Amino acid sequence: MTVLGFTVTFHSPFRVGSAYARDGVDAALDRHDPLPPDHIKGLMRAAATDLLGLRPEQVGEVFGSPRSPSPWSWSSAHPDTEWEFSHRHRVMIDPVSHTALQDHLMLGEQAWAVQARYEVSQVGAVTQEDASRHALILRCAASAVHGLGAWRRRGLGWVGIVPDGGPVSAEDAAGILSLAGASRQPAGAR
Repeated sequence: MTVLGFTVTFHSPFRVGSAYARDGVDAALDRHDPLPPDHIKGLMRAAATDLLGLRPEQVGEVFGSPRSPSPWSWSSAHPDTEWEFSHRHRVMIDPVSHTALQDHLMLGEQAWAVQARYEVSQVGAVTQEDASRHALILRCAASAVHGLGAWRRRGLGWVGIVPDGGPVSAEDAAGILSLAGASRQPAGAR
């Protein structure tokens, strides 16, 4: 079974919204699991699709599709020490008067750590060749993620993710470009 490890370095606090509300907070986060596996997986999937330019079939093979589940499982991110929690305020500004609108102040929670780690573990049967290709996609997709959670355009959630074994190499980049290039060829050209 293959297990890939990743280190997230936080350049700013982040906020991944929770599915439940909490008294006194307008935008709560899950203090027991502030960076859950489904969020990490979704970011990596989006990076594989949007930034790496892989075909939907290639992305589905690694991350799962309606036809077949992913042969990989994501863990939550766990900080090196403890998560630090704080609050952040947002206010809506009136476009005409450029003043704060009455009753439009929001209080949200945010989390912070210097670094956290998560793992992607093989849980399904794949050939050795497929496992190597999947690992390449997972390493490059994780490295392409530079923002997570909500309010990324407001200064939250800026991160860098480095796979165990070091940053993506020129060889890794060439491999991804080859996969992405193969996905852009016309069907009759293969």
